Amino acid sequence: MQHSNPSGNPAILLSANPALENALDAATTAPWCMDVLSGELQVTAQHLNSLAAFFVPLNHISALLQHLRKADRYLFLQAFNTDPQDQDYQRLRSCDVRLPISDGEQVVETVVRFVGRLQAPVSGVNARVFEGLIVAASHWLAQPSDEYALQFLSGLFAESPIPSFITDKQGVLININDACARLFHLSHRQAEQATGFYSILRDKHLQADAELAAAVQSVYLHGCTHTLEMSYSLGNIHRSRFICDKQIHFRVSFLPIPDRQGNIAQVLVQLQDLSREKSARDALQESEASYKAFITNSSEAIWCYDMQPPVAVCAGLEEQVQQIARCARLVEANKVLINMLGVESLDEIIGSGLIDSGSKNYVFDIHYFVKNHYLMVDHDIVRQDSRGKNFYFQICCTGIVEDGYLKRVWGTTKDITARRRYEEKLRYQSFHDSLTALPNREKLYADMQTCFEQRSAEQISALLLIDLDRFKEINDTLGHNVGDHLLQLIGPRLANEMSEIPGTVARLGGDEFAVFLPRIRSTHQAVVFGHRLLDALSQEFDLDGFTTQISASIGISISPHQAQDQHALMRYADIAMYYAKGQMLGLAIYSAEYDPHSTKRLSIISELGRAIRENQLCLYYQPKVLLDEQRCYGFEALIRWIHPELGFVSPVDFIPMAELTTLIHQLTAWVLEKAIEQCRSWQDQGMSLSIAVNLSARNLMDDNIPKLVERLLLKYKLPAARLELEITESSIMTDPARALRNLDALHALGVHLAIDDFGTGYSSLAYLKRLPVQTLKIDSSFVRTMLDDLQDELIVNSTIHLAHNLGLMVVAEGVENEALLNRLREMGCDEAQGFFIGKPMAVVNANEWLVESGWVKQPPQ
Repeated sequence: MQHSNPSGNPAILLSANPALENALDAATTAPWCMDVLSGELQVTAQHLNSLAAFFVPLNHISALLQHLRKADRYLFLQAFNTDPQDQDYQRLRSCDVRLPISDGEQVVETVVRFVGRLQAPVSGVNARVFEGLIVAASHWLAQPSDEYALQFLSGLFAESPIPSFITDKQGVLININDACARLFHLSHRQAEQATGFYSILRDKHLQADAELAAAVQSVYLHGCTHTLEMSYSLGNIHRSRFICDKQIHFRVSFLPIPDRQGNIAQVLVQLQDLSREKSARDALQESEASYKAFITNSSEAIWCYDMQPPVAVCAGLEEQVQQIARCARLVEANKVLINMLGVESLDEIIGSGLIDSGSKNYVFDIHYFVKNHYLMVDHDIVRQDSRGKNFYFQICCTGIVEDGYLKRVWGTTKDITARRRYEEKLRYQSFHDSLTALPNREKLYADMQTCFEQRSAEQISALLLIDLDRFKEINDTLGHNVGDHLLQLIGPRLANEMSEIPGTVARLGGDEFAVFLPRIRSTHQAVVFGHRLLDALSQEFDLDGFTTQISASIGISISPHQAQDQHALMRYADIAMYYAKGQMLGLAIYSAEYDPHSTKRLSIISELGRAIRENQLCLYYQPKVLLDEQRCYGFEALIRWIHPELGFVSPVDFIPMAELTTLIHQLTAWVLEKAIEQCRSWQDQGMSLSIAVNLSARNLMDDNIPKLVERLLLKYKLPAARLELEITESSIMTDPARALRNLDALHALGVHLAIDDFGTGYSSLAYLKRLPVQTLKIDSSFVRTMLDDLQDELIVNSTIHLAHNLGLMVVAEGVENEALLNRLREMGCDEAQGFFIGKPMAVVNANEWLVESGWVKQPPQ
């Protein structure tokens, strides 16, 4: 067809050819026209049966392309291209594509052929127009042609077990079979994405090899047939760490496929996987190379002894040992053995026997060899040179037994002298202190364990644990270098006292030393020796021109009377030492009186965490009343622990221990949540009550405590003013700045703060007036006796006036009778709590008390 439309409009072009349209008005063809520059597409498909519904909405080439597979899209654009250099207006172009067509019930892929020619341009019109026919697969125009046959053959290769793919003349992949996809670990989706995109001529791996690239180029430029061997890394096409390091080795054959004019139309590429063959060949070469390298370049000595004559393995053990020692002759060895034995050449040692090997225990070594079925693995031997110096070696060997006779022994020898000496050095370092060169804790424990394992029934041992007094002052005043020098002088001074009694002097770390006496006559001897050590340490030390005196505290424990093993002995000596230091005694022997509850405390602290998790804990509530209104305004929550085996555990026994561990944070969180939850419950019952909870020093130092309180108040929707947190004076003075910061954060939430046990600590009034507290609680030790003790009454009265002058409320604890209550009211005390008002009680009893006590009066609204 000739393009004669002056406007270049495809729609006008089609309507200007009514004869052609009528002639092709069949169910299997439709005229089409496309301007590849503007993208306009016109298809007259009203009579194309099921294809009409597909084509009628399409008016742009992009709309058509998005329905095509990637390979079909590539072939379509190659056939009907935008290349201005292509001005062949006579060539009939065609392209088969697969379209998703609906037959009314389901969508199926239908093959259609686009046939068309490039139309000559009209002067002044910027267009590149193709027009022709769309032919359904059933039409006679779509019957097999040469091109179709070629495509049919390319379809057949898809089922071939030979990995193959087809490219066009530009090297772009247009078809790939399943075998090839499997070879390159490509999924069906990945293989489909590669078609129409991957170009073998642009492959970076091939381009990196100039010779390989030239061979491939010759296929596409000159139509040459080539067969090559090459390796290809899957890392070029995959990112998975499981396969990206894999290399494929294959033989590749390029077969150009010409068109009718003899020009290259496509190229068939077939692959033969040689990976397994290459691996086997490489493994063989590597094995041979390894064998040669093992013999010639091994860092270990390799040798062979022949039995001349062979030794019968049926003979007795002793007879075999004697025959091997007599008949073994060295027949092969590498240079390492020559150097190891200190000779110039192999000739000097060839033919030598085992007696000449230098081993000090070669007869024992042969015994072991025979008893272990003629095998040695990492067997250590010691060889002594002519000067008597020991060298250490490790042997691996195996005997060759044929026809009931041991004929030869192959083996290796490794020089481990350097390793053994390094191990001895490490052993020394692991057992000695690096600063003082004294034995360390590990060596002390080892010596004690050895003593306990070997001692007789009547043997007595003693451990003296020594801690220097005020050593920190020397470090802080004179510097750590002077302190280290002093520590270095301690060891020799202690050792001088050991001249008449055997034992071990050790440094345990810091300024702590120990002396272990494995054999003493009596406990008295250990005490006398301890005083000798104190006297020795009290003598002046010369520290590079500066003289100083030090003192020490010594704790003594005795075995087996007090402890049966080294760990208990150390623990008891530690307790005695701290007792001596605390009482300023200088020396003390362990006594159970110094540590009466140690086992109980250990059991309690180990089970406290479980008690929190398993709800073994509970809260008791003690009422607090307003004296002027004579009504209960709230409760103080007090924790109680009912242990399933130990029974009632007093808070005095577990709270101080919890404060020494991180368990205090879990414990406080539990108490806060249970107390706030109960207060919320009272609020829901119409009772306007507050709840007070004690915070420890570690809680007050925890920057997370304000966040915890805020979260729990929000969770239970309790007004912050209903929560009162009680803190002790000592907890504030631990770190006043940090305490003030956290108290300010709690105060900002609206929580009431109270100082508990006021008068028992050492707080500063300067800090007290800065703290955001609302209440002072006078300690019960002053309140209980104030009617009988004028000084206590003055303290209580002064505290009330002090608090009121600071704008604080006052709570008196320990109100045990009505007389105390009346006297406190007369003094102007604001609030009170004590057994006279109500004892700490479970929540059930607290609810009964609220009904029956007469202290509950709701404030006027």
